[in-house]
Amino acid sequence: MKLVPADPPGRSSRKARHFAQDIRELRDQGYTFEAIRMALAAVGVHVSNATVQREVARAVKGLGAASDGRPTTGPAPTPAASCMRTEADPRSGREIAEAFTATQNTNPLFRSRSPE
Repeated sequence: MKLVPADPPGRSSRKARHFAQDIRELRDQGYTFEAIRMALAAVGVHVSNATVQREVARAVKGLGAASDGRPTTGPAPTPAASCMRTEADPRSGREIAEAFTATQNTNPLFRSRSPE
């Protein structure tokens, strides 16, 4: 036997929960949060703009799932600067880091290092 809840997921006290898909569609069409709030009020659901914003955020978050059901984590991470070493710069990552930190003044009470 498989359980199938009658209500959508989330707290049952959320007033605009049943209109989440409609809210997202209106937002995708370019309506403002205030316009969506007034449309909800016209059908008897009185909520604040913050509630409409949260429902839109929840709807957008819910769409961020891969086709296999796993949630996506956003854009692919960019490789670190040390991984992007090119053939034009033959120095190692350590040498590059040491050259960078040699020019940095991390204590504002000390004068900047003068070139020697």
